[in-house]
Amino acid sequence: MDSAPAPLLPLTGCSPVDEPIVALAVQDGQPVGVLVTCEDRDARLAVFENDHQGEPGKRTLIRWSINGPPASEIVEVALLGQPPEGWEVADAVDTPAAEADIDPDVEPLTEFRPGVTYTVTGSSRRNAISVDFTLADLPRIGPDQVLAPRGHDSTKVVSRETFLRKARDKC
Repeated sequence: MDSAPAPLLPLTGCSPVDEPIVALAVQDGQPVGVLVTCEDRDARLAVFENDHQGEPGKRTLIRWSINGPPASEIVEVALLGQPPEGWEVADAVDTPAAEADIDPDVEPLTEFRPGVTYTVTGSSRRNAISVDFTLADLPRIGPDQVLAPRGHDSTKVVSRETFLRKARDKC
């Protein structure tokens, strides 16, 4: 009797799927990150230049990132502004593990420039699906609206309440 070998199954770890818990709002013409923290005790909000030029491992990561304990379920922070009380701006050397794997040079993001695509992301209990934007996107986001992820590769302007409801559902 011929015995066929059992198929080899890849051994992979299950990591939580990214969730739509971050969005971009506009207050006084300035971009504001909105993070639903899922009532976790530690959270992070970041924005970086989304420039895919250069060789992997030779790129410069230009980023602004804050982290700390959320005082409420929803954290709203003017990007590049003052962090909430108890939070701190991460130094360039505080590179998250996923970013450290590509070994970039890290520089602080200090201003938004026209024509550059930026990505806002975050984490709490889970990692957020990131939201890409340019300065040209800001005027189309109304006072009670946010730019939220639509899947992993696109965004859409939705009401703030719709975003918060969907984010809370994922917590």
